[in-house]
Amino acid sequence: MSIRRTEEQMETPMSAMIDVVFLLLIFFIVTHKEEQVEAHMAINLPAPGAASAPSNKPNLLEVHVYNTFYTLNGKQLGLDTLEEKLLGLAMLDSDQTVIIKVSREAFQRELVELLDRCQKAGFKNLNVLTLK
Repeated sequence: MSIRRTEEQMETPMSAMIDVVFLLLIFFIVTHKEEQVEAHMAINLPAPGAASAPSNKPNLLEVHVYNTFYTLNGKQLGLDTLEEKLLGLAMLDSDQTVIIKVSREAFQRELVELLDRCQKAGFKNLNVLTLK
């Protein structure tokens, strides 16, 4: 005696499969973490332990990046003029720290251009901060 199944008995229940797909979708949406760009940047952090006052004050260059212009230690400059100044200062001491403060209104390309020019000048210690 052979039992034949009808097409209705052989169909896969689609509602259960849709439920599983939605559960997987919700799981991946909830567990997704955005990649932090800061994790791939070289950032100078203070060493753990007791803080000691440095014996001599390091030379610092402070560059501000705004939407349409740059400033070097408070003087407003264009990008090409700033590059010339950075090249001259790097020839004197390329180990000095350059603190780059970026305005929230500035575009990323201005920061990238400045970082490229600092690297071209030979500066090794670059710190990037955001202005309030």
